[in-house]
Amino acid sequence: MLFCSVLRMKEYDVIAIGSGSAMNIVSAMMQSSPSLRVAVIDKDEPGGICLTRGCIPSKILLYPAELVRTIERAPAFGIDVEIKGVDFTSVMKRMRSLIDGEIESIRQGLTQSPNIDYYRSIAKFVGPYKLKAGPETITSKMILLCIGSKPIIPPISGLKDVGYHTSDTILHEMRLPNSIAIVGGGYIAAEYGHFLSAMGSTVTVIGRNPQFLPQEEPEVSALAKKELGKHMTVLTNYEVVEASRTSEGKKKLAAVHRGTRERKMITSDEILIASGRGPSSDILHPEREGIKTGEKGWIVVDD
Repeated sequence: MLFCSVLRMKEYDVIAIGSGSAMNIVSAMMQSSPSLRVAVIDKDEPGGICLTRGCIPSKILLYPAELVRTIERAPAFGIDVEIKGVDFTSVMKRMRSLIDGEIESIRQGLTQSPNIDYYRSIAKFVGPYKLKAGPETITSKMILLCIGSKPIIPPISGLKDVGYHTSDTILHEMRLPNSIAIVGGGYIAAEYGHFLSAMGSTVTVIGRNPQFLPQEEPEVSALAKKELGKHMTVLTNYEVVEASRTSEGKKKLAAVHRGTRERKMITSDEILIASGRGPSSDILHPEREGIKTGEKGWIVVDD
């Protein structure tokens, strides 16, 4: 039985887990060594998080949002103009068309390359330098761990029953919610708060940190909160502790101020969880390879 399993195992020069940033390395290696045998494993759409549900689609959406705000400021420059309406569905379809086109282009590149075997499946370590990809067991002396991340969902009582969006799922929404509560006070919350409020939604941002955009300089954070606060409600230092539904079917969040313990109730049509991203290394079973992970689950690396 051992002899048969060894015969069935495919061996590659390089295995890349993830089809985003990993492809920069793979492309460079294949240019210098065209005969390289490569396996690319990705459980999601090809292109990586930045293309499929991160930086690129969010920036495509921010452009029409900025156009709305620019037009609104036009009277200050003596320009008489008004916005008669915003077609949210068209904005989302344009973004999806651009992103889906890039995804399809990458998929064709992966599937048509004679030197690449593309596995659309979860990668799992089964031993040192051995991976399970779908029904196949494969091996290589070089494995690139470019596995990306996943949304962090805070432990809010009732949240799962009420339902919510993340930065992954909101990109497939085709109907603008009349109101939305965004849990989180970082970049993702700021971007989607700006976008959705510009599209016409009533937005409430609830951040647990005392500072909005906590990774920025205090002066930058204060200015961002002031400017965005002209178009939405920005709450800082509030911890969301409970989610429920109203008798009218709306979604309700209970938030407690972390200093004064003041309690606020926020009612909205939708909830967006934007409280950061965490590691997705657990599905890889890195312990079977001897790969160490830190306290929060991130893969430990050297300098």
